[in-house]
Amino acid sequence: MGLESKPKSKVDLERYAKYAQVLEKTKWASEFSWNHIRKICQYIEPVRAKKGAVVFKEGANERSLGLIVKGSIDIIKENNRVATLKSSQTFGEMALIDGEPRSATGIAAEETIIFFMGEKGLLELTEDDPKLGVQFLWKISKLISQRLRQTTGQLVDYMG
Repeated sequence: MGLESKPKSKVDLERYAKYAQVLEKTKWASEFSWNHIRKICQYIEPVRAKKGAVVFKEGANERSLGLIVKGSIDIIKENNRVATLKSSQTFGEMALIDGEPRSATGIAAEETIIFFMGEKGLLELTEDDPKLGVQFLWKISKLISQRLRQTTGQLVDYMG
């Protein structure tokens, strides 16, 4: 039995089109067509975080991926900033896929707008448009692979 999608109202479609205009301006969305960007926006939840707000907390079990569309987030581990993520960057790929707890805390470094896609949204997207769902998952897989390669390189450099 598949997931049922509810019909979209005119107001919803206008809101998704506005989200799509924002998403289209990110580098992250460059591999997607305009129609796919609009469809993805039907499954995201935009969140505005004020400077200093905790966006996600280490150890939390949140099955969601976040895409920063404006602003930046400091990644904190053991009270140290280990990275700053900026517009067009994502976080939570692994949490979305494997459901494991967050490995660090994210704090908005400035007013930040994030588009979140949770597990339910990803499953609904994949059910409604399997080809786009695979393309979305492929994008996530490439991001995870790139981060793993970067981390491996840093480890090799560190062990020198």
